[in-house]
Amino acid sequence: MRIGQKILIYFTFAKSTIRQEMTYRVSFITGVVGQWIAYGGTFLSLYIMIENFNVMGGWTSYEVLYLYAFNLLSYALAATVFFTPCRSLSMKIRTGEFDISLTKPINPFLHEIYNGFNFGYIGHTILAVSVMIFSVSHLDTQFSIVNLILLLICAALLQAAFLILSSSFCFITVNQNPVFDFILGNFKSFTNYPITIYGIAIQFLLTFILPFAFMNFYPSLILLGKTPSSPFAAWLPFVSPFVGIAMFILSIKIWNYGLSKYQSSGS
Repeated sequence: MRIGQKILIYFTFAKSTIRQEMTYRVSFITGVVGQWIAYGGTFLSLYIMIENFNVMGGWTSYEVLYLYAFNLLSYALAATVFFTPCRSLSMKIRTGEFDISLTKPINPFLHEIYNGFNFGYIGHTILAVSVMIFSVSHLDTQFSIVNLILLLICAALLQAAFLILSSSFCFITVNQNPVFDFILGNFKSFTNYPITIYGIAIQFLLTFILPFAFMNFYPSLILLGKTPSSPFAAWLPFVSPFVGIAMFILSIKIWNYGLSKYQSSGS
């Protein structure tokens, strides 16, 4: 099956999911508004806090808002495609429903992705884009839209990679791995702020061990035209696209390795 055909099939499934969501419009709109209120409160608290400190790790309030919005947008793009299939995998394995993917004439990973489109992240996307536009309008900086799109796609691939890695453990442990989920949930929150506010050990961890900083910090250095103040190499921001692509490829390979160890529950 050609790449164009795969994309066409995915959008066919996506349109079907959107129609289902729109069947209960009030419920859907309420959910989106709830997301705006929750994340809007986070944006507001960030802005107020940094305004009181003037700068945070060499970043102004509008730059930190942009940093957080970039992270939220890249996550929303990744989660739209990968969150549902990754988070529902453990349940499907326990009930035996995952075996259906093994009987289809396409790759099991693709089958899960086709059936996992999540339109609910449109709320995250709209809010993140709005905050990014608002932030840039208050900053004296200009950047290429092409660079923005490229870095955003690669950051989304990195976000997707960690979702896929998290689900890969389900083939062995059946349930989601609580340790990995704890790491994702807690260490990823460090990137809500410039990593330069942390010690060298944390910066090293977020750069070379758990490369969360490549989701927003290093790409934002390029887009905002900021000089790296990290003690590490000045060329790190420019390898952001390669980190995202490499981690995404690695995560799929690990997912397929987990699949090779899969034993049906027999349900």
